[in-house]
Amino acid sequence: MRLLQNIVPLICLLFITGLFSSCKKFLASYSQNQTFNKTASDLEELLLGQGYAIQQPILWAHLLDDDVDGNPSPNPSGASFTYNFSGYHNWQPVPWLTSYGGELFDDYYTAVYKRIAALNTVLYDAPEMKRKGEPEELLRKVSGESHFLRAYYYFYLANLYGQPYNQATASVDYSIPLKTDPAVEDKVFSRNTVKEVFDQILSDLLESEKELDSHNENSRIRVNRTTAQAMLSRVYLFMSDYENAIAYADKVISNKKYQLIDLNNPPAGLPFLDKSSQENILCFPSALGSGLFTKMQNSSFTFGDNFKVSQEFRSSFAASDLRIAAFFEQSGNGEVLARKGGNNMNEMESYIIRLPEVHLIKAEALAILGRDAEASLAIQELRKKRFKPGQLSPVTETGAALVNFIREERRKELCFEWHRWFDLRRYAVNTRFPFEKSIHHTAYGYNSSGRYIQGYYKLKPYSQDKATWVAPVPKSEIEFNQGAIKNEVRPERPII
Repeated sequence: MRLLQNIVPLICLLFITGLFSSCKKFLASYSQNQTFNKTASDLEELLLGQGYAIQQPILWAHLLDDDVDGNPSPNPSGASFTYNFSGYHNWQPVPWLTSYGGELFDDYYTAVYKRIAALNTVLYDAPEMKRKGEPEELLRKVSGESHFLRAYYYFYLANLYGQPYNQATASVDYSIPLKTDPAVEDKVFSRNTVKEVFDQILSDLLESEKELDSHNENSRIRVNRTTAQAMLSRVYLFMSDYENAIAYADKVISNKKYQLIDLNNPPAGLPFLDKSSQENILCFPSALGSGLFTKMQNSSFTFGDNFKVSQEFRSSFAASDLRIAAFFEQSGNGEVLARKGGNNMNEMESYIIRLPEVHLIKAEALAILGRDAEASLAIQELRKKRFKPGQLSPVTETGAALVNFIREERRKELCFEWHRWFDLRRYAVNTRFPFEKSIHHTAYGYNSSGRYIQGYYKLKPYSQDKATWVAPVPKSEIEFNQGAIKNEVRPERPII
């Protein structure tokens, strides 16, 4: 009996210890131990090694919108021929299931939260190190970069895994878990509201703008003040704060260090997206290039996943548009493939912010505010670098037609840079000039003769299919988080 009395507390202690270990394991992906950082140089090393890191491409994010369609091989090599991303491309209820029932691990979500955890540590430790007499300028620079990167990561997570920013409902709409403290807390995390997340993003970017001052002025791979201002312009546009979007766009445009590429005289021998481009405000090295190069191939290639530029999108370009030659290539089969970064996958970068986006932000914001003449001038500043002088048509649209014209220019200019899906979501909830559409992706079947078209998959407009316009948080995170984070139920997606 005494033996039993001794064993029972021991078992209970082991159970509690194991339970706490599991909880700590979960929290570790949202937290970072800060006890090893002793100097400002330690913080910079953490920032560079884990805050910037090599970018994890969102391999499926390009595949959701209306700029892409499927392009699978006509001769799949048996049952093992697997389309890993078909569930995402065709908006299935459980998108991480492959075409043959396997599971695809979405590591983007976890990888980004690990970076945020490192940045939380930097931002927590920097003030204490300043009090201890560590170099103030270095700490200010590291803090400014960290504030930007945390805002940038939360922006992408929010626009993938949360609802779009709607001024009327942002305080109740769901977004992503928000954590800014590096401490390991004995709790699980649930979703914050869209307003809470965007307020944090704005706060971080405004801090970044103040802290960076003249730091990293000539760098395109590390954050500087202009980077923060460009990102602020983007975020204000998404929040429908058009005056501030214009004000920050003007700050960036007035910095003559960045210039639009004139496609009438493009740099010889370089792809359009090159890290040395005078248009690039910030770009990061990527582990797998953009991820899109390996997915956009001639259909005669036997890749499991294979995509091409959609016919609808390609036909939206005027024949005189110089971006056609700069952005795309046509295969021997007549298929149009995206090639903004050229054909060398190893030299591709993840392009975060380019100057053309800032011009487009300014033009759209001006048009929405009814300042049509200024908006027309703003959009022509970009277009005159994209058409031959004699073929540049005047902008005669006004009102809603002008807003739509500028948005179409944005679609063309920023294609395959992770903008289109986010844009379609924000247009759908815009209170002044709402726009939404359904999207079709071709459905293929196979028989003894090879590939044939079965029909298409359809994504309904946002107002009719809201759950599918939000990417589900990965199953592993749902399970690990004990159900505190939930996904909406997505409807079945039959072939039509």
